[in-house]
Amino acid sequence: MREIPVPADAHARARKKNALVRARKTYNALTLVLSVVAVLCLIGLLVAVIVLEMRDNSASAQRILYILTGTFAAGATVLAFAAFFFGKCAQEANRTELDYRERCDGEESFFVGDGTLATFEQDGVRLHAEEGGKKPIFIPYRDLTFYSVCTRRKPREKGEWSIVLAMPSRYVVKEGKGKDAPPRALIQTDGKERLYRTLEAHGLTVQGESAPRGEKRENKKFTARTKFLLPDQARRRKSAIFVGVAAAVTIAGVLIAVFWQDMLTVGAILSVFGLFFAGRSAFSFVQAKGMIAFYDEGLFWKEGGRASDERIFLKWEEIERVSFEEAQGKRYMRLSCAYGNYHLPDVAGAYEYIAQAQPEKCAD
Repeated sequence: MREIPVPADAHARARKKNALVRARKTYNALTLVLSVVAVLCLIGLLVAVIVLEMRDNSASAQRILYILTGTFAAGATVLAFAAFFFGKCAQEANRTELDYRERCDGEESFFVGDGTLATFEQDGVRLHAEEGGKKPIFIPYRDLTFYSVCTRRKPREKGEWSIVLAMPSRYVVKEGKGKDAPPRALIQTDGKERLYRTLEAHGLTVQGESAPRGEKRENKKFTARTKFLLPDQARRRKSAIFVGVAAAVTIAGVLIAVFWQDMLTVGAILSVFGLFFAGRSAFSFVQAKGMIAFYDEGLFWKEGGRASDERIFLKWEEIERVSFEEAQGKRYMRLSCAYGNYHLPDVAGAYEYIAQAQPEKCAD
């Protein structure tokens, strides 16, 4: 992430901010448009191949179909790479914009939520809205605890660093509504060099795993010792229904192509869509399961097979205690860390493995 100089003039700062917002929106729009067009090219490629194979075409028609096949294939490949590139640019533009907006408020200001900034002052941290908003909240340093946290979505050394600020709930919970609130409230901000310098400048102690701060660490991949699976029956039922519907569409497309020559193209398109969704649904059915995997370094939880599903890797050093908790008629394993708790499904055999491998962390 590059730091954009903050102009002294307020109007110049506003113009620069608007320019950064436009750049972010442009990259996001390009990513979306290129992704959609790449998918359309892929569909066109499949349709062209099916028509080329299933129809008795003339020489001129075959030439056109070959040209379309090559064009769609090249277009899908180029556009997919372009969408990936602009997606990375959009992420970088978003980080640059947020950092610029932070430094417009002050060199020791950092976002801790949507439109909320934490500004480090001489005696404490002030939570306030970026523009206007409610009355700021001041928390003295004596009531704050800082934790360095590395969020790992894969069982490897690399992760995203952040700083978690823990404070008594009374500072952020409205009066009269804190009866059921936990004793501590947690807020999080991205770990960046400017934040680490700020913490050092105020003499604040940070607990937890130390961030690299320029030091290059090997992105070591950890080796699993054992795994425990938890099938997601609801998602599997849904996937099975989609497989059946897609199979029916595929069969209908084949029958149309075979018995109605005038509808050959329509049948080919239906078959392509049916096969695509049948394969996708079958893959979703197989992947519809949670998993807890254990490593020498820690444990890994993956909710399902999709990239958007919850997944987290916790090192043993982060986990202070493993216990059980009931919620909505279900029992969960609670992994208590210094900065908060994680709740995982009670997968058969998982707790017993922890009790054997890390007995000092178990409640019993």
